[in-house]
Amino acid sequence: MLTPKRIYVEEMLDAGIGTDDDVARNLSDLRRINRFLGGTRVVIDALSSGLAAGSEKTLSLLDVGTGSADIPGAVAGWCGARGVTPMIVGLDLSERNLRVSRNQLGVNSQVQLIQADSLHLPFVSGSFDFVTASLFLHHFEDADVIRLLRDFGRVAKRAVIVNDLVRNLVPYYFTRLTGPILARSFLTRNDGPVSVLRGFTKDELMELAERAGLKRCKIRTVFPYRLSLVAEPAD
Repeated sequence: MLTPKRIYVEEMLDAGIGTDDDVARNLSDLRRINRFLGGTRVVIDALSSGLAAGSEKTLSLLDVGTGSADIPGAVAGWCGARGVTPMIVGLDLSERNLRVSRNQLGVNSQVQLIQADSLHLPFVSGSFDFVTASLFLHHFEDADVIRLLRDFGRVAKRAVIVNDLVRNLVPYYFTRLTGPILARSFLTRNDGPVSVLRGFTKDELMELAERAGLKRCKIRTVFPYRLSLVAEPAD
């Protein structure tokens, strides 16, 4: 009753609506939402839970659909606090997102930004220890989600980490009601509820990951309304 059918409706940001200032406000909203509503924590927790612990001195990570590069920036800070040297790349198809992030929002100097198509990752197999994607997979239909996850597994040596939204009417109405309070951009107020309805259930994301050939998939819900997928590449 609380899980509506998944929808495929283009979000305003993806459609190129708004000025650079509008996009800056939207990306700032997403940074704040990731910081306070669990998005950043999903990735850091996955890295902290033994995946990148111990005596390692370097960590390489590709963040696909990076937006404002806030999460890879947080990973760079996490590495620095542990004496680990990061090699981090944030990839996004949108030149506008990358330009606004560089010019108006500031990007951690240890994060290299690259404009490229996520469906055609320009990296050889095993280029990075980890491949992450945050609030990104819900933008795609299932067939492309499988294609993306399969390629993430090709590029990752150690693990794929996905952070996305739980599709449910509770977070949908939460987003609708809190939008005027939490979101300064009209893009965020429009796209937030749409994103929830484009999200996943745990079973759906597990099925897509397994169909992509990922191994030892672990999915959990993260308060309040996030899904965390951690999976190993195919052998």
